[in-house]
Amino acid sequence: MAIGAGFPSRFAQSARQDSYRGSSGNKVVPVRVHVTQMLVRHLNVRPEFVVDAKSLGGLLDEVDREHRGFQDSICDESGKIRVYVNVFVNGENVSQDSEALSTPLSDGDEIYILASVAGGNA
Repeated sequence: MAIGAGFPSRFAQSARQDSYRGSSGNKVVPVRVHVTQMLVRHLNVRPEFVVDAKSLGGLLDEVDREHRGFQDSICDESGKIRVYVNVFVNGENVSQDSEALSTPLSDGDEIYILASVAGGNA
């Protein structure tokens, strides 16, 4: 499933960009991350930021260091991406791949983390 051309603009609502840096000595690369407003409000993260990471799992680790609960919001107790969360790496949905967290990242990759929202009165 590919992301449409206008898709990123919904999440680039902030002029200021945060950056989370990976540990020195590891071969990490900067990637741009976009998250839904639900995660922005719930975890107090920016809608768009840069993270230095070498894999999707490393990206979640880095952001979780600064924003506790981020990884738990994305992954279940078994370490898999939650069924109601879609993660796209350069437009490709990797969410249900059994090895999604091992997905290698390259310099300049675009990551979208989209958490579905459900609920309301029945």
